[in-house]
Amino acid sequence: MTPGRRPLNYGNFEEIDADLDRLLEGHETVGAWTLGQICHHLATVTQRVLAAPADATPDLSLRLSDEDRERIFATRSLPEGLPLARGMEAPDDVEPRRGAEMLREALAAMAAAPGPLAPHRLLGPLTMERWREVVCIHCGHHLSFAVPAEGGAS
Repeated sequence: MTPGRRPLNYGNFEEIDADLDRLLEGHETVGAWTLGQICHHLATVTQRVLAAPADATPDLSLRLSDEDRERIFATRSLPEGLPLARGMEAPDDVEPRRGAEMLREALAAMAAAPGPLAPHRLLGPLTMERWREVVCIHCGHHLSFAVPAEGGAS
């Protein structure tokens, strides 16, 4: 794990929203991306998932083993170094509040989505409950690189 990351395990989208509030009060990042870039990436990925046709077929060469899939759900964490999907790089100049707003909009859309959704590129077919869990895990992975300033953590 990258030094300085904080352990995160979001149980729902409301916990993500509350953490964004804390981070926007003051934060540092310990990785390569800014908070704005992190939020932009998470929002873009979530919106892409929602926009994909439910019968889309992902590249099966990326599919994780059943053991790795279950480890992700059991530990509620993603391994570092997973390949970034094409087009998911974040622009350089995302203002943190705008990125957080984009992420909140994407989470609201995911919360309201009836499903079904396309299979996950690494995890395969998922129920809507599992998709929402994956979004929480994905947010926890990336937002763990943003650390609230002293007094900003609860």
